[in-house]
Amino acid sequence: MARLDSIQALRGLAAAFVVVYHSGLALGGADAPALNWLTDNVIKRGHVGVDVFFVISGFIIAWVAVLARPQPERPLSFMIRRCCRLAPPYWTMSAIHALLLNPVTPAVFAASLAFLPTATGHAPYYGYPALYVGWSLNYELAFYAAFALGLLLAGRRALLVVLGVFALATLVLPWWRFGALAADPTQGYPFATPWLAMASNPLVLEFLLGCGLAWAYARWRHLLTPAIAVGMLATGCAAFALSLPLVGPDFSLAGRGLPAAALLAGAVAAEHAGVLRVPRVLVWLGELSYALYLTHPTVIEGVKRLMPELAPGQTALQLLRFAIDAGLALALALLLHRWVELPGIAAGRRLARR
Repeated sequence: MARLDSIQALRGLAAAFVVVYHSGLALGGADAPALNWLTDNVIKRGHVGVDVFFVISGFIIAWVAVLARPQPERPLSFMIRRCCRLAPPYWTMSAIHALLLNPVTPAVFAASLAFLPTATGHAPYYGYPALYVGWSLNYELAFYAAFALGLLLAGRRALLVVLGVFALATLVLPWWRFGALAADPTQGYPFATPWLAMASNPLVLEFLLGCGLAWAYARWRHLLTPAIAVGMLATGCAAFALSLPLVGPDFSLAGRGLPAAALLAGAVAAEHAGVLRVPRVLVWLGELSYALYLTHPTVIEGVKRLMPELAPGQTALQLLRFAIDAGLALALALLLHRWVELPGIAAGRRLARR
């Protein structure tokens, strides 16, 4: 399969946006209304990077495991490769973060390593693991499990099984149990078990958005012309940009997931039609995106403990602290990618071939 550089670039930009959000960068002050607006309506919306990650994950998994292959990937092989990529860097940073900054109980740490939510409330997080960004990886592994089940039961038609599993979890079970459906990921459903509460959250449907885009790309990409691709890219960029200030600060399937899907569709279409050339630096950032996503919480928390609290009006110091955060997080991400993530990926490939 030819690599889609546009997806790598979006991964990198999404990770960078999350870093900006978690850094607490606050620009503005009494005499800077434009910077106040930027802080409130763009910087504090950086969690939308997670929505982009989920849609991209759905696209990539559907594409590499089924749609771009002569034969679908074997379910065991699929889970081995995905777990070997996901787990070693996450486990490493979870241990470092817990040891240095955020001591947790053995039960919470064990649940973190097992990618399990620990609470039935506080949707869509359902309890924070030792490394707090790991809540999103719990969703990721749940999606992998559903996809592996699809590969096991239906092979090339795995997407239909994934669609059925998520329809059961997010529509049928909640309607049967509570007689109502929730569209707001911050509400969810009060199931008694954390895993079921998470699996039923509407946020999981963002993976289906990505799967649907991959299916459409496989089926109709030959119809893409430069004019259509430019239109899709412009629409996707506009929808995503407008969603930042116009949609509330919380997660939203329609207000966050759909614009993220439109952005992804436009970028992939534009690259396929030859009207988008992705800068190499963004591809490089995309390759580091997972490691950066895992390293930045530890760096940001560590820097905050060493530096005094800053007011929004201290723009120069705010930018300096953010530069320190970003530089150190990127340096640590390079180490994690080189010495943990890449060896894990290589080990997964070896084990999957057996």
